[in-house]
Amino acid sequence: MKTWTLRIGAVLAIALALGMLWLKLVHGGGSAYPSVATPALTPASSLQTVATLDFPPGNVAVAADGRTFMNYHPFAKAERFGPTMFEVVNGKPVPWPSLEAQKDWQGVFGMTVDRQNRLWLIEPAGLDHARTRLTAWSLASNAKVYEHWFDKGVLPFAQDLRITADGRRVILADTGLFKFTRPAIAVFEPESGRLLLRLEQHPSTQAQDWTIRTPLGPHKLGYGLVNFAVGVDGIALSDDDQWLYFGGMSHQHLYRVPLAALSNPEFDEAALGQLVEDQGVKPLSDGITIDSRGRVILTDIEHGGLVRRRDDGQLETLVSDPQVVWADGVVQAPDGALLFTDSAIPAYIDQFARPPSLERLVAHRPYRLLRLPAISIQ
Repeated sequence: MKTWTLRIGAVLAIALALGMLWLKLVHGGGSAYPSVATPALTPASSLQTVATLDFPPGNVAVAADGRTFMNYHPFAKAERFGPTMFEVVNGKPVPWPSLEAQKDWQGVFGMTVDRQNRLWLIEPAGLDHARTRLTAWSLASNAKVYEHWFDKGVLPFAQDLRITADGRRVILADTGLFKFTRPAIAVFEPESGRLLLRLEQHPSTQAQDWTIRTPLGPHKLGYGLVNFAVGVDGIALSDDDQWLYFGGMSHQHLYRVPLAALSNPEFDEAALGQLVEDQGVKPLSDGITIDSRGRVILTDIEHGGLVRRRDDGQLETLVSDPQVVWADGVVQAPDGALLFTDSAIPAYIDQFARPPSLERLVAHRPYRLLRLPAISIQ
């Protein structure tokens, strides 16, 4: 009996070792990314702190009248300790739409304000929820005016969204789970419920094998077994809704695709793929926005700042701050300033994606919502 126990133990140990070796070989690679940063146009001292936070922020959205909204990053699981959705009022995060409503959130990722003055939020199913939820809230009343639960398994990692000018189409980016599931761009029509999943097989949406380097070191999970390689993440619509710009977090290039074709089911994947336009190199990025002059702004994760794509296609670093651990969501305010979050992901994320302890989160306080004034970046 003892001999059989030893044999079974040996077989299990070998199987575990082989499994870990496979995981390392398939998902644990990653090369250092060649820097595309340029000398910053403005010093890090130009950055202003909009709000000092107890927990790491995820995304930020600004309405036409300047009202500013943000959330705590779902990776931090801050709902264990209090509110997670806020309006920033006089530099203070105020639970939004109310303190009582906080129990309703399952982890907001992407957020954006449309031209109908509605705040749209996407809450992906991710690792620990059954279904992904999309909601819209009237900012005139702070009341929920739309809700849709996607079917189980649909858009489980939807983390960014944009709304067309007429408010009738929602564009979503599903990053995929590293290389385990395929990323996709989705077009959803709230009125009809029609959903199109697009570019699931196209190279532009897939993660490349780069290792993200941060002030806290290379960012991997499972003690190096899984590279933090993420597919299509940030998306932005041109002001005229003609183009959707997009980029993978772990991808070397920025792309755009005609929205009309993306939204038209008569364009099959092959035909749509032919219309994807390469816009040149970019940093390893998270959030994307387009400024009032039509220039694409991207967060630069590795250099703690913001990068702008000029009209001639060249990149220029707007600001770089070594104290920023992970430049995440970005948006332009009505006064032209750029607001972005430092979600500080590597400071607290667990190696096995478990909720971080309160002690670990507290150890890296304070967290910040940042502002780069317009006068610094004309």
